[in-house]
Amino acid sequence: MNPTTERTQPVPRPRLMSELHTLLASGVLTDRAGAPLGTPCRCNGLVDGYTCPLSLRCPSCAEPAGRPCRRPSGHQAAETHVPRLRAAGSLDQARERDGDPTLPAPWPDHDPTDQILPKDRT
Repeated sequence: MNPTTERTQPVPRPRLMSELHTLLASGVLTDRAGAPLGTPCRCNGLVDGYTCPLSLRCPSCAEPAGRPCRRPSGHQAAETHVPRLRAAGSLDQARERDGDPTLPAPWPDHDPTDQILPKDRT
């Protein structure tokens, strides 16, 4: 087995998003190579090891990477467009398939029958 797939997170899986954000901010979580996760992202969030949808150009509204989605009226959209979320999910599936060591290490209580990556983020 590849050593990068044997590495697990040093803490149990958080139950709440707020717990995940606290762990990311603390620098405790690691990728499969052992590097810490949680560095700031261009979208002002913390990188969790997966592709940030805002790092991609939106296929719906054509907003460039780093800028939030726009409504047809030109106003900022309340949420990121689904095609942008799906594009990020597709990139992560390709990264998983290619064995990318910068993906987050699995949780110690990881169930191997679970999908590591969701099909999309919708």
